[in-house]
Amino acid sequence: MRKKKNKDNIEGIRDIVNETINNGHEEFIVDIIYKLQEEYYEIATLSTMGEYQKTWTHKQTLDYITKEI
Repeated sequence: MRKKKNKDNIEGIRDIVNETINNGHEEFIVDIIYKLQEEYYEIATLSTMGEYQKTWTHKQTLDYITKEI
């Protein structure tokens, strides 16, 4: 059941992205991605006590949080 929900969610997101592009509002998508990226950096920095580097993969970040702290 979980995979079905996830697939539906992905399809819903895809529909929104396609509609946004079709209506000429690509900048809206860019703004959302930028904001999500900046928020990820902030959370990663706080979670690693300031040690986070933007070059780290998500796995490296999780490993640092779970093994180093």
